[in-house]
Amino acid sequence: MSQRIAVTGATGLIGTALCHALVARGDSVVAFSRNPSQTHTMPLTVTLAPWRPDDHHATAEALTGCDAIVNLVGASIAGARWSDAYKQQLWKSRVPATQHLVAACALMTEPPQTLISSSGSGYYGYRADTFPVSETSPAGQDYLAQLCVAWESAANAAKNLGMRVAIVRTSVVLDAAEGALPLMAMPFRLWIGGRVGTGSQPIAWIHRDDMVSLLLYLIDTADASGAFNAVATERVDNRTFSTAIATTLRRPNWVPVPAFVLRLLFGEMAESLLLNGQSMYSERIHPADVGFRHTTLIAALTDLWGDPA
Repeated sequence: MSQRIAVTGATGLIGTALCHALVARGDSVVAFSRNPSQTHTMPLTVTLAPWRPDDHHATAEALTGCDAIVNLVGASIAGARWSDAYKQQLWKSRVPATQHLVAACALMTEPPQTLISSSGSGYYGYRADTFPVSETSPAGQDYLAQLCVAWESAANAAKNLGMRVAIVRTSVVLDAAEGALPLMAMPFRLWIGGRVGTGSQPIAWIHRDDMVSLLLYLIDTADASGAFNAVATERVDNRTFSTAIATTLRRPNWVPVPAFVLRLLFGEMAESLLLNGQSMYSERIHPADVGFRHTTLIAALTDLWGDPA
């Protein structure tokens, strides 16, 4: 039976792919976006709704009749160096934005039954001595961990309205055109690629299509609640990731990027996103049940790039 699904952050990497998948299977979609200029990427049948985090009533009206909300709001973690101002933007675009969404639901006589809200692998912080982490691991203490904890808390408030809440702690989402992968691949395309720092730092990843499959699974599975790690089953480190990029692009893998250069260029962001790394797995997701198709990094990259020859 078709459903009506609201998607916030709908013009982002994951949101766009999800909207197309929902429409393809016969669902109707209400797409919220803070970037109206990007709505041309949406299927024609999608209902477009402006994102107005200062107007709970307008959002509640747009949500009328929706069965579920998939909350993908948030400025890019790697969008800029982490100045104090950008940290505030990261926080405001996630925590108050999610609080607004729940407040809008509280105004409704019949709010959506389900809220699926994004979070990040940064929830676990950096813990070299206790890798890998699962959904039962405690939160970390650094900035990203604090951000994710507050973000999840804002979403979990929807349980007080009787809504089912599922939290998706997302790893690096691989896509050929957007997100982290094109940036990671650029040095290799220029023939100057190599590992980052020591290369021993772990990288948790998931193919874009598998990320969408997980979201569809959580929409459809009535007893799916709590936290879920969105991550592929194959765990790799930066050295292996670099080798996989070089192999699939048929480029050399020979110019390592020193850690001190990254610290100079990106400051705290380099430490959290590039040098510390994250290794996690899921105790709650069974890839066959969810419909994951990309079990190895080489296969995922080949699917995204095809034959580079």
